[in-house]
Amino acid sequence: MIVVKPKVSTLFSLGIFVAACISISGYTLSIVLNSSNPQWYHLATTALLGPLGLGLLFRIVFKYKVVSVGKESIIIRFPTRFSSKNYPLKEVKMWHETAIKTAGGKYMEVEILFTDMKKLNLSMQEHTNYANVIKYMKKKASKKMK
Repeated sequence: MIVVKPKVSTLFSLGIFVAACISISGYTLSIVLNSSNPQWYHLATTALLGPLGLGLLFRIVFKYKVVSVGKESIIIRFPTRFSSKNYPLKEVKMWHETAIKTAGGKYMEVEILFTDMKKLNLSMQEHTNYANVIKYMKKKASKKMK
């Protein structure tokens, strides 16, 4: 089985950003609450960074997925939601790989569409074992490649 997870470096970077947003928002919120006449930029910072940090935190936690590919199936597990979905390879409607040339290199992503119209997106920069998934899909589901 090929196990695909988000890279630790991606999660670490997003975690640093979320921690910075929430801590700066908390600091400016304490200034706003303790001041009788807060400055406009304290209000703006609290109003912008608080929801941004919390929204990104919930997205990271609830969208975290572990994908297992092999044995003629694709299993998508959401550990934080305590749920999983098993798709046999025959339920793959189509899949395609996209490569975009950027200034820093090449961004590669695979999109797999299932018969129930659910999509699975995996990118080389954000997930482990990307090359093995592409190799497996080309070997086992090459007819469904778009």
